[in-house]
Amino acid sequence: LRSVPPSSQYFLKAKAQMAHIYLHQRNNKRAFAKCYEELVEAYPSVSSYMFLGEAYMNIQEPEKAIAAFEKALAMDPNDADLASKIGQALVTTHDYNKAVVYYRNAVASDPNKTFLRHDLAHLYWRLGSYDKAEQTLKEAFNQRKQQVEDVAGTMDKVKSMLLLAKVHKSASDMKSAVDDLIQARVFQNTVLNKIRGEQADIIYQQRNVAAGICFELGEYHNEQRAHEKAMTFYNEALKQDETHDKSMLALAKLYLQKGELEGCEHQCNALLRVDPTNEEATMMLADIMFRKNKYEDAIYHFQQLLEKKPNNYEALTQFVQLLRRAGRLYDCPKFFKLAEKSHKRARIDPGLHYVKGLYHRYCNNPREALREFILGRNPKDGQWSEQCIISMIEVYLNPDNDNIWGDMDEKVDVTENVKTAEKLLKEVTDRNKKALLEAYCLIASKKKENMEKALTKFYEIMTNDRSAPAAATFPNGAEKVNVPCLVGMATALQMMKQTPKARNHLKRVAKAQYNQEEADEFERGWLLLADIYISGGKFDLAQDLLKKALQANKSCGRAWEFMGLIYEKEQSYRDAADCYENAWRLVNESDPGIGYKLAFNYLKAKRYVNAIDVCQKVLTQHTNYPKIRKDILDKARSLLRP
Repeated sequence: LRSVPPSSQYFLKAKAQMAHIYLHQRNNKRAFAKCYEELVEAYPSVSSYMFLGEAYMNIQEPEKAIAAFEKALAMDPNDADLASKIGQALVTTHDYNKAVVYYRNAVASDPNKTFLRHDLAHLYWRLGSYDKAEQTLKEAFNQRKQQVEDVAGTMDKVKSMLLLAKVHKSASDMKSAVDDLIQARVFQNTVLNKIRGEQADIIYQQRNVAAGICFELGEYHNEQRAHEKAMTFYNEALKQDETHDKSMLALAKLYLQKGELEGCEHQCNALLRVDPTNEEATMMLADIMFRKNKYEDAIYHFQQLLEKKPNNYEALTQFVQLLRRAGRLYDCPKFFKLAEKSHKRARIDPGLHYVKGLYHRYCNNPREALREFILGRNPKDGQWSEQCIISMIEVYLNPDNDNIWGDMDEKVDVTENVKTAEKLLKEVTDRNKKALLEAYCLIASKKKENMEKALTKFYEIMTNDRSAPAAATFPNGAEKVNVPCLVGMATALQMMKQTPKARNHLKRVAKAQYNQEEADEFERGWLLLADIYISGGKFDLAQDLLKKALQANKSCGRAWEFMGLIYEKEQSYRDAADCYENAWRLVNESDPGIGYKLAFNYLKAKRYVNAIDVCQKVLTQHTNYPKIRKDILDKARSLLRP
């Protein structure tokens, strides 16, 4: 390549190839720039100086790039691209004042260069000078109105309107931003009508612009909760460009939110045909499969995703939650091993610690869960820090996933746990979550005066929650309510022996539209209401709620425990034993209370060997657990003797 002389027609290609080798193969930036410097020496033309300027920009030397571009501009003062490149290079140097002055002078010297006004407006927008950006864009728009209306002019108007929408949005003037987008949409339709006979790639590019405008309008209406209007614009975007992935994803989310699973599934499948690696679509499709009780299909989608990218901890988190709901937590460890092997530092990744913490928490192993969450909370400004802290607080407030609405007179010292939770709460930045956890800390103290404070706090949260107004309903007629607050209030009221009030709140939860984001709160609400019904002898109503809980979460040990309690009260000891057996398995045989109930029902069902086996397991872990030895173990042994 060095031997190619300047007189050769291949000299330019040779220098370009040499430069590529120096930059990408040898990582020699100086030699890379030297190739273009030699090109300028041999051919001091506009194009040579442009190549040199771009080379300097590639190696982060904007000052030299500006000098090269200015020499090219001196040779061709009317080259608009060069003027734009100089302005962009000045912005790269962070000399914004000089960049503004340059753009102003460039616009003054030739007011017809609309794209320079766009660059200047974009710079003003970046600097937060929204008024100046708006003024510049209006000037650009008015300047174009005075010129002959052609395709290029209409495209400039579209760009002016889109930039103006961005400026108004940043200035929190959403009404003006929407008006700008609507105007841009009108102009873009004009562009599409004028280019019907053009090449396919030009038409596709402009249809993509039209789709982007419709998508932005859809996003605005979605934020305003005008979901039908949002869907109209998303569908219009897909008419313009059927491969517009953002619109497909937004539509899928809206369908899922409305409970229209078929529509969501259709959009997810269409998106995956366009982008087979789209993680959000894969996770949504898995969620749909789960809701349809197609657990194997749901798990398959996650497996496909995690086998390609084992350290995708957002997906792994959702997968662990899915396996829990499918009653297959035993499948989790093999995916943890895949993640650990994905890269050298995976074992100490906060994301993996968080996922493992969730797994141990779901397996009723609070000590291991806390250990993983503690490891995952650092660094404190990390992606997983807050989620680990919130999970730690929840574990401290209810380490054994007990029914916290139980007997207020129960002699269990929770003071240290509550103090630790309150200390961790100071690190939570999510205001809504923090307010809820503060109320639950008050409940966990089991002091009557704190219960009253918790009720007040829950009421305040509900009053300030604009996202769930009292009158709001879903299309199927279900009431839209603040489930976490209602369950919290019901818990406090039940602990204060105000069962009728608690039951009224929980009935609203039972009628509410179920959603995955509040799955744990729904489950707690169903269990508490089932407990109240069991106490009142309404076993049929309780069983309906428990079946609903088990359908949503097959790993819900408490639901099986309550089922067992119902059968036990009905003196159906064999059925009760089967239910307690499931509960015992789901808590990893670690809850002595469930172990006692299981052993008792084995005894009543005349399954003496099983009763003895469970008693021994309970006593191995809890040597002094009351009554189990005398009431069950000794009796079972005596009944086995001939």
